[in-house]
Amino acid sequence: MRALAERFRRASATQVMALSVLSLMAVFFAVPIVWAVFEAIGGTALHWLLNSAFYSTAGAAIAVALCIPAGYGLATHDFPGRRAVLIVTILVMLIPPNALVLPLFLEAHAAHLLTSPLAVILPYGLYPFGVYLAYLYFNTGRFELLLQTARMDGCSEWHVFKRIVLPLSLPVSALIAFLNFVASWTNFFLPWVMYWSFDTTSRYPLALGIALQLDTTKGASFYGALIQLHTASSPSYIALLLLVTCAPVLIVFALAQRWIGSSQLQGVFR
Repeated sequence: MRALAERFRRASATQVMALSVLSLMAVFFAVPIVWAVFEAIGGTALHWLLNSAFYSTAGAAIAVALCIPAGYGLATHDFPGRRAVLIVTILVMLIPPNALVLPLFLEAHAAHLLTSPLAVILPYGLYPFGVYLAYLYFNTGRFELLLQTARMDGCSEWHVFKRIVLPLSLPVSALIAFLNFVASWTNFFLPWVMYWSFDTTSRYPLALGIALQLDTTKGASFYGALIQLHTASSPSYIALLLLVTCAPVLIVFALAQRWIGSSQLQGVFR
């Protein structure tokens, strides 16, 4: 009985400590959100919000349209250079996204796309991690058997892709769209480089719009304003912008969680 009581006391002490640590972390991260809720009583950022929604949604659509065929082809077809393409895909995944901004800027400049929405949307649509996810999804025995059966029944490659692959790719398509949307929505550096001119503030996404509110001089010392965190805007307006920034991501996650957490994705990466 003494041993049991001692074990119970140790377990209770461990649980209390864990609960205390989790409570402190919850308070630490909840304070900014609570402040934003109480301060968000005025101001609008509808134009920047629509820009972010357009850029992120268009980029996610392009990513899904490119990743699903690419992942399916890499997983189910053997062609010269297949291994090299897989290696390059993995290597690009390992490169920090910010390291690719300068090459993308030079390409956009050469194509005369700077300060154009395409300079932001097209890079958002290039999503090597989505290609790798689709490759893992289709590179399973069940898909191989299903595709072989369809081919034996006389289906062409196009009909196999249209009638079998596309309907079965909805779970991984939703996952790719969600991850790409979140990455695009929170991206600051790429649109800031592409929209280098302050004459294009009407095309800013919401992340750049928030940064603009921290700029007291409106262009003369943008870096200094960001570092010093001085702002001429009211705290309530900044708080509202922060809430508006988080809300679409939460909405997309709520819509996509039935695919992300459902059994339709279980066993995909086995």
